[in-house]
Amino acid sequence: MLKILEGASKKAIALEIIDGYEKADEKFIEKQFNEKIAAGSTKVNLLVKIDNLSFSKSSWKAMWNDGLYAIKHISNCGRIAIVGDNKIEEFLIKSDNMFFGSEKAGRIEKYFSVEDLDKALGWINE
Repeated sequence: MLKILEGASKKAIALEIIDGYEKADEKFIEKQFNEKIAAGSTKVNLLVKIDNLSFSKSSWKAMWNDGLYAIKHISNCGRIAIVGDNKIEEFLIKSDNMFFGSEKAGRIEKYFSVEDLDKALGWINE
């Protein structure tokens, strides 16, 4: 289930995943992303708070399709802030950024602790 977080700029999406991540969530994010592009944003910034995400309640197919969508639209991806409370998540985000991040393209994925949610929101709104 997704919850929209307040405070995102016109070029950003901020949300929290609570419990599982399902196909409806995947489609909702795609719709939001496409609307930002249609409104004139060349880069869309994204904040996803995942400290309440349950992988056991999530659809692996939805997560896989989400990843494929992101790769297909990589030129439109800007800053991606992942907010969580787990060292493994932090490591995975840093690793992902090494492969897909590009300062030159303005595409950076960064991990923030839950205590730094406001910093993460500020960062995607810059």
